[in-house]
Formats: sequence, C-alpha cells, structure tokens
Amino acid sequence: MCGIFGLVGHRPRARDAVDRDLGRGRDTLRHRGPDGEGSWVSKDGRVGLAHVRLSIIDLTTGAQPMVDDRGYVIVYNGEIYNFIELRDELGRDTFRTTSDTEVILRAYRRWGAECVNRLRGMFAFAIWDPERDALFVARDRFGIKPLYHATTDAGFVFASEMKAIAPFLAAPRVAEQALSDYFTFQFCLGEKTLLEGVRQVPAAHAGYVRKDGALDLR
Repeated sequence: MCGIFGLVGHRPRARDAVDRDLGRGRDTLRHRGPDGEGSWVSKDGRVGLAHVRLSIIDLTTGAQPMVDDRGYVIVYNGEIYNFIELRDELGRDTFRTTSDTEVILRAYRRWGAECVNRLRGMFAFAIWDPERDALFVARDRFGIKPLYHATTDAGFVFASEMKAIAPFLAAPRVAEQALSDYFTFQFCLGEKTLLEGVRQVPAAHAGYVRKDGALDLR
C-alpha cells in the first residue's frame, strides 16, 4: 500500500508554495507509505506530484515520483502482475529499474491511454505527460486501489484518500445524497463520496485533466 497525491493549478506558482501544498497532502497519507517519500514540481510550479512508499518490488531503485528521460512523471499505488511480460515486450535491456512503476510509465509512452488495457493488476496512478501538457489518471478494473479527486479554486487535486483533499476545499461539508446512499447501501453510488465536491474515479476508468481543472473520464 502506497499513497499518491497531486495537484494541477490554473496558473504558474512559486516552488515553495507548491512544496507546502504537497507536504500538506503527503503528510495525511504517511501511514500508507512508511518506507519513503518524494515529490516533484514542474518548472513553472503549475504541477506537483507526491508519493509515500511501502516498498515491495525493487526495494532500492523504485522510488517515486519517477521521472524518465523525456520528462514523463508517474506516481502510482498498486501492483502489476504481468509487469515482467510487459517489460520484455517493451525492451528489457532499456529499463533503468526492475520496478513495475517504470513498466507503467514506459507502457504509457508506447501506447498512451490505451496502456491500461494491457495492465493486469490493481492500480491507481497519475502520469504527467509533458508532450500533451496534461495529467493522465487511471484506476484498475475492480477499483481495488482508491483514487479521489476534486476541482478546487487552486485547480485539480487528487489523492489516495479524501482527507488529503479536504484542506483544499473552500468549505468542507458532508454530501447529503452520498450520506443517504451510505445509510441505505453501506457505500456511495457512482462517483459520489461523503465529502461535497470530492469524487472518486470509478473502477475501470481513466482520463485526462482539462485546462479548466475538470477530469474527462472514459
């Protein structure tokens, strides 16, 4: 179990301001990743990604956020069961690590959004695509790994847990319809969550964050 957090702002920001926001989100997720932590901020300060790690695969070189030689960046929580087969297909000798994280990143570079159709496992991840100037997010077919998001005054925010997003909401409050769902079914229907303005990426969905901070899912 790891924790991921990130934000995409509407405009450039100072590095120290983004670092503070990343720290706020990452600190609420620290219990999910006792073995390490990291963060990445784009040059213009508009994008920030953070990760806390529970080390399982590639204990020494699998740190995140992981940045490749073309500027693609990933934060990821989960396990890809067929990553060895995918690594062979993508060219085993070209990999810098033995982690499934790098396999996802390389798979995205090769196949774009369609990479999720090749992944077998449980996952929630976000990839900053510098060529599209956009963030891509995805969640596994059964929704085993959590992924929440919100469009706030500061921009798009995502995290492994809702409480990491709550500090970025103007006025956090309970979503009454979602609460009714919970009392009736013991879970919230669709994309709804118990926090007004916070949604979950549905199982088996992926998409890109638009310039206005909204998430286009498919």
